[in-house]
Amino acid sequence: MRSGLVAAAATAGVLIGLGSAHGAALRPLNSVAHILIGSRAYYMEGADLLVTPLALLTHTASVMLWGVLLALATGRLTGPRLYGAALVFAGLTWIVDFRIVPDRLRPGFESGLSPVEVSLVYIVLAVSLAWALDRERRSAAAE
Repeated sequence: MRSGLVAAAATAGVLIGLGSAHGAALRPLNSVAHILIGSRAYYMEGADLLVTPLALLTHTASVMLWGVLLALATGRLTGPRLYGAALVFAGLTWIVDFRIVPDRLRPGFESGLSPVEVSLVYIVLAVSLAWALDRERRSAAAE
């Protein structure tokens, strides 16, 4: 769960950074709330008292779930093998998000980002999940 929380913060930061580059800092992150409130979320470019907290909650819950699944899938891997597994896992996550689930359950941030920018989000997901999970596992092994 902790690694998912770290990755949620990292990917939210990337979404805000990419949004800023497009002139609407919170639009990619706010778009995630479409899962709960529909298309209104796609149009919110700045902070909104309803949309932004729902987007953060949805994004964080989703990434934490992916973090738990990665932890279960990788057993006790650490170091480069964990990072490699996390990159493969992020690729599988992309397949689930964009090829398997219905449009209503897609992340939403892809609506305002280029394919390269979406790929960057998934790379950050992989690296941040692996980094946090690696730290947790190494810390637990040292105790």
